[in-house]
Amino acid sequence: METVSFGDLAPILAAVVGPMLAAVLAMMRYQHVDSTKTRTLIYNQIDKTRTLIYDLIGENRDLIEKSNKENQDLIEKSNKENRDLIRENRELIEKNHREVTSSLGEVRERLARIEGHLQLPPPPEEPEAEAA
Repeated sequence: METVSFGDLAPILAAVVGPMLAAVLAMMRYQHVDSTKTRTLIYNQIDKTRTLIYDLIGENRDLIEKSNKENQDLIEKSNKENRDLIRENRELIEKNHREVTSSLGEVRERLARIEGHLQLPPPPEEPEAEAA
């Protein structure tokens, strides 16, 4: 068998390894460019998302403040209505009390006339009433 020297194999190696090396370098360059584009797209998307989030946070704060103000207004309105109802009820109770008190005197007079008409003896005095 004949020995082949490196000088004889160099053109064969260059013919095989050269295109492989060129293909590897081309793929590395393509991958680098593609990853740079992807990174740029990701950063742009992050910036857009961040801007959108900040806008939504601002809108949410505005809505929360508006809702809080509406709730406070409703509570104040409800409190005012409740105070008005309490005042009206108090006036109604006092009016009813005055009517009952005034009619109580009339009922006593009628009862006394009925007892006088029926000639009933007066009721015995209670010990508490005598002590007073």
